[in-house]
Amino acid sequence: MGQGEAVRAYLDSLPPTARERVDAVRARVHATAPGLGERISYGILTFTLDGRTVCYTAGYARHVAVYPLPDVSADPDLAERMAPYVFGRGTLKFPHGAELPLDLVGDVAAAHLARLRPPA
Repeated sequence: MGQGEAVRAYLDSLPPTARERVDAVRARVHATAPGLGERISYGILTFTLDGRTVCYTAGYARHVAVYPLPDVSADPDLAERMAPYVFGRGTLKFPHGAELPLDLVGDVAAAHLARLRPPA
């Protein structure tokens, strides 16, 4: 199975609400960084840049998650915005019953991209 087929199979396996919210996360991540690739790694959707992992997202019965937390040591505002969603040591967890903060998702993706694309 190719990566595109694996991604489609993963998405098709999700419960409807999880699928809808993962699709929203995907759209925001791709809008933040056009040209990213996708694959399945660790059994979940993985965004890639030049073969390197940018971040992951996964849909579950009760929430959507984005992994890992980006380094926010230089961005206290982003750290504060992420705080209500931090679960465990490295996960942002967005319950289905709450609004999905897509601006935050985009900023998290941008922070991960900054790690992979250092300033010239």
